[in-house]
Amino acid sequence: MRISSSTLYQSGVNNMSNLQANLLQVNTQIDNQKRVVTPSDDPVAAARIELLNSANGQNSQYQKNTDSVANWLSLSDSTLNSAINLMNSMKSEAIHANNGSLSTLQLQQIQQTVREGIDELAGYGNATDGNGSYLFSGNQVTVAPFTVDLNAVPAVTYNGDNGQHSVQVAASRTMTISDPGNAVFGTPGGSPTGALDSLVNLYKLLGQNPRPANFSTQIGTVIGQISDATQQLSVSQASVGAREQENANLQSMSTSLGLQYNSGISDLQGLDMAKAISDFTMTQTSLQYTQKTYAQVAQLSLFNYISS
Repeated sequence: MRISSSTLYQSGVNNMSNLQANLLQVNTQIDNQKRVVTPSDDPVAAARIELLNSANGQNSQYQKNTDSVANWLSLSDSTLNSAINLMNSMKSEAIHANNGSLSTLQLQQIQQTVREGIDELAGYGNATDGNGSYLFSGNQVTVAPFTVDLNAVPAVTYNGDNGQHSVQVAASRTMTISDPGNAVFGTPGGSPTGALDSLVNLYKLLGQNPRPANFSTQIGTVIGQISDATQQLSVSQASVGAREQENANLQSMSTSLGLQYNSGISDLQGLDMAKAISDFTMTQTSLQYTQKTYAQVAQLSLFNYISS
């Protein structure tokens, strides 16, 4: 069987082209430390990697969302805890003020303490997330939810709305992260500013001089108002705590999913460096021998004769 010169020439060129392509592919894999750099390296694996990267990216966004949720809920939780402690302290002041043996001066001192408590509670009601958004203003995040003016009627106003913020924390889960101030600091079926109102009522009662005849009855009513408002704050805190726990569980799940996705991508895309370097060396050696052989064959006089 005779082999034409053109066939020999083309065969040599094809062998060198294939080896050069293989060498470039392995070199690219080594440079990127990845087995699949382009879809042509492994179309099936490349498609799977694309799906895993997409899912992993979405999961990473959910992780960021749960981190933001955790921060918001943690701030809300600590704020409500401080508010509850303050209300319990104010209740103790009210019970102490109901002592009939206290002088007018002593009542005025308690009144001043209550005045400071009103300012402190208003501060909790107007707490922010650290970035300027108010925790308890509903959708009016740029508006301070509570205004207190003891010379106005009413003395306390709520400036927010009934809105609640929700965040996508999983593919099929949206979590409500905020509660409006009128629900948290209000009283069910009563005033939207019930907690602050109860302290304002105590403040004004303590400022009456002489002490009214029904002082004990009135302060008993105020103590009840403080108790109701404190109970509502506790209910709100419990709700926040439940969401914190769920969010923590979602964070754990997202972390596990992220590890699974990364592991899957690594399995598909991971490069055996030792094998890749060995393949590169062997392919390089084969290319060198092929080039040398081709050059020698191309220089044969008989080859030149046949080619002519």
